[in-house]
Amino acid sequence: MVNNKVGLAIGITLLAGLTACSSSLQVEPAVGAASQFCIELGAVLPVSVGGALLRGTDPESPGTKAWGDPAIVLRCGVAEPASFSATSQLLSVNQLSWYPEELQAGVRFTTLETTELVEVSIPSIYQSPADILTDLSSEISSLIP
Repeated sequence: MVNNKVGLAIGITLLAGLTACSSSLQVEPAVGAASQFCIELGAVLPVSVGGALLRGTDPESPGTKAWGDPAIVLRCGVAEPASFSATSQLLSVNQLSWYPEELQAGVRFTTLETTELVEVSIPSIYQSPADILTDLSSEISSLIP
């Protein structure tokens, strides 16, 4: 019985140490991040996307999530991308349209048909952005009336 208590105490101490060492990712919440849609989205997003696990963001916001390192970052409540036009090519995943924008070290996808626009920035280290969008699209689509 004593050994179990000692083992539990050591485990809790190690877990607390690991948590204290990990830092949250600095992510600026979008203007609409506190909207009802973004709050609901934040509550249904998966713990893992593309094999990357959810991590903390600073400041915390219901409409801001990050997974992995380098981080896949989702921001809800963003503005329409400045480069988007009526002739822009869109990518459809699970009946949700995404507007892709090349970044210096990855790609950013933005929804255009949700109550609040959602952007997902995916670093180029992730070989299959389509899998990541698939992981997220069904959750986002579930909130569209």
